[in-house]
Amino acid sequence: MLASLVFDTALSVSPTERIKPISVVCTDTRVEIPAIVEMVEGSLRQMQRCSQQNNLNIDVNLLKPTAEQSFWVNIVGRGYPPPNRTFRWCTQRMKIDPVTVFVQQRIGHWGEAILHLGARRQESASRAQTMGGRETRNALGRHPDLPRVWVSNPIEFLTTEEVWAYLLQKPNPWGGDNRALYKLYASASNGECPIQIDTSTPSCGNSRFGCWTCTVVDRDKASEGLLASGDERMEKLIDFRETLLFYRDPVNGKRDHRRMNGNDGPGPLLISARRELLKQLLALQEEVGLQLISPEELLLIQQMWKAARDPDDGHGVARIVNKQRGVIMSTDLNELNRLREMEEEVAREKGIDPETLRRMLAKVEEYSESHRAHGLPDDLLNILKDALENQSTGASS
Repeated sequence: MLASLVFDTALSVSPTERIKPISVVCTDTRVEIPAIVEMVEGSLRQMQRCSQQNNLNIDVNLLKPTAEQSFWVNIVGRGYPPPNRTFRWCTQRMKIDPVTVFVQQRIGHWGEAILHLGARRQESASRAQTMGGRETRNALGRHPDLPRVWVSNPIEFLTTEEVWAYLLQKPNPWGGDNRALYKLYASASNGECPIQIDTSTPSCGNSRFGCWTCTVVDRDKASEGLLASGDERMEKLIDFRETLLFYRDPVNGKRDHRRMNGNDGPGPLLISARRELLKQLLALQEEVGLQLISPEELLLIQQMWKAARDPDDGHGVARIVNKQRGVIMSTDLNELNRLREMEEEVAREKGIDPETLRRMLAKVEEYSESHRAHGLPDDLLNILKDALENQSTGASS
């Protein structure tokens, strides 16, 4: 609805006055429900075509988290446990950061910007409380994290029924109607989607679409509704979500007994658990016929495994990938063997454990790939702490 209002406004302005650029921004977390991805991509293509045909000066952007911050690199690579309400690491990395980076890049050219959001108070009690506590001036509020960015909520006070009434009565400016969108929400609501002003009857617009991997909610009702409505892909995806929940629970033996900082407590996923998850993820990818993980993510995971506790030998990911039909990931074994011999020679000369040296080198390479150094000294120190603890354990035994 918000996008429709923006396009209508731009169309109402004479072509000579369409000076200020407008950007439509949508975030794909890389683990969105497939039906949502297909609809969003199709709608964005139509919007871009409409803008070009009518010289609206509107550009359309489908943003994604970097491979380094993707869901699978964090879980299978770094060993993060699947998120929960107290450790909800996913939203910031996968949804908020891509938009923040985009706006910051554009601000350098624009100077200032207004961010129009489609948030509404009726979405939830917590949303209503958050929006009610914000100060506005001329219907604009300051963005909490981005200087020179103002926030606008044009449909803040509309009810769900009013939004659907608008969408179903008015064709989209970029062409077509919203019957497909309505059908998608109806499917997510298990086929029941009443549209009426009687607020005692919930409308289908109350469905909330999130990531199919989401382990923060107790039940993913949207995914279950789509499965019940005939989207067979969701059956395997829902099953894999249950697998993630199993791996998150420390009692199932899939997590280290030490935290990342070396303190006692449920820590990252064990390297053996990460290998298991990668095998299952690649099998799932073949079963559903969708690309769930990219080659770039696989390379990053291999790099991180080399720096993990109980580190990988440098081609564990390739071995797993090469076992999957139709997927090939090459590795230069001669080069890896030469590097391994050099590392062992240096370790002998310096009197340190070769495995500790490899983990430290892999960690430095991981940071160099992302062109950052913040946090590297602490990570290297934790590797040394692990080595010392292992030495003391071995000596006492």
